[in-house]
Amino acid sequence: MNAVSNRRAKRLILTGVAGLSALALAGCASGGGGGGGGEAGGPLVLYTWAASEGDQAQWADFISGAQAEDPDLDISVEGPSFSDYWTKVKTRLSGANPPCLLTTQAARAQELGDLLMPLDDLIEKSGFDIENIDESMLSGMTVDGTIRAIPYDAEPIVLFYNVEAFQAAGLELPGATYTRDQFVSDAKALTDGDKKGLALAPGIFIPNAWSLADGVPAVTEDGELDLTNPEFVEQIQSFFDLVAVEGVAKAPEAADGSEVSQQAFTSGEVPMLIEGPWMYGSFADAADFTLGVSIVPSTSGEAAAMTAGSGFGIAANCDRPDEAFAAIEALTSLSVQEKQAEARGIVPARIEALPAWAEGKTEGSSEVVEALLSNATPQRTTPTWNQVETLMTQYGVQGYRGELTAEEIMDTITNSVAG
Repeated sequence: MNAVSNRRAKRLILTGVAGLSALALAGCASGGGGGGGGEAGGPLVLYTWAASEGDQAQWADFISGAQAEDPDLDISVEGPSFSDYWTKVKTRLSGANPPCLLTTQAARAQELGDLLMPLDDLIEKSGFDIENIDESMLSGMTVDGTIRAIPYDAEPIVLFYNVEAFQAAGLELPGATYTRDQFVSDAKALTDGDKKGLALAPGIFIPNAWSLADGVPAVTEDGELDLTNPEFVEQIQSFFDLVAVEGVAKAPEAADGSEVSQQAFTSGEVPMLIEGPWMYGSFADAADFTLGVSIVPSTSGEAAAMTAGSGFGIAANCDRPDEAFAAIEALTSLSVQEKQAEARGIVPARIEALPAWAEGKTEGSSEVVEALLSNATPQRTTPTWNQVETLMTQYGVQGYRGELTAEEIMDTITNSVAG
């Protein structure tokens, strides 16, 4: 069985698990009984995004893997959709019998910081091997100088490309180094009239990754929105100019979902796309070409990345912290992360599990990811980030078209969210 078929088979198996997982979750969705922080000897409740079958299957996989490490581990799962989670987790923790275990994205750890117990003492007490966890994700999970969650994935944003398209154009394949000058030159060589070299989606996520490839964040380490920083404005203008000046991409429409640019790439219509490495399996399944992976191009050509990822934390009001941290140790163990990397394509936060992600990938892909993780900055957001995303989706289209400058758009967004 080839690598693509193997990934597809694993995905079908996991879909079947989802139905079983949904039955298990239904019994604990009320949050009553032997719940979360709850009765001694009862199950620990993991409160997370758990509304979809895919989410349910993922948590079922995590828990079954953790139970292979610790057969006495008893965890039940409850929670709303991903989009509702960030509001509902706050009310859930203030209600009766609150859960002990929570999930958070590194990007939103600052937002949930007051809800999450500092873990440093538990890490030291248990002897947890924190040095084997990706540094950028630990930084993202740190609030007020203390670690609030243990990450399970560390996903550096990458540039995907069509290997055959590059070869047909006589271009050298990019990898762990790639300058912006060379990228623009390659994109022009791959552009032919309305057929462009790079596919784009609206919003702030990918422009932020572009900027962080040069080490310039949208949000400071202290969690302050910094969109009007001249260096960030310059980075966003250079990204807009890929359309407005260089002509190597089409301006996205504000109504476009990410699937529009993804479909343009996997269909072979457009040969390059900036996305998360978690999309590798889906892209490889959908595409009829060899999938290449490169760093997001930087001015110097050196690898630097924006990382995204999630992890497990303990509710600040949990009355069973030792049990809860033992559960986190099992949920983030080497064997669990290897299984998640192989079956679901996540880039594991545990460094020693990276070879499992490399299985079935195009030659050089894992070297790119490793290079990026060696010089990575976590995506950080603010409580106003949804507004930032919405406004960038709205006004960014005009930036790509050359109708507004990056400075004008960043000023507009900053003033809007501040008001």
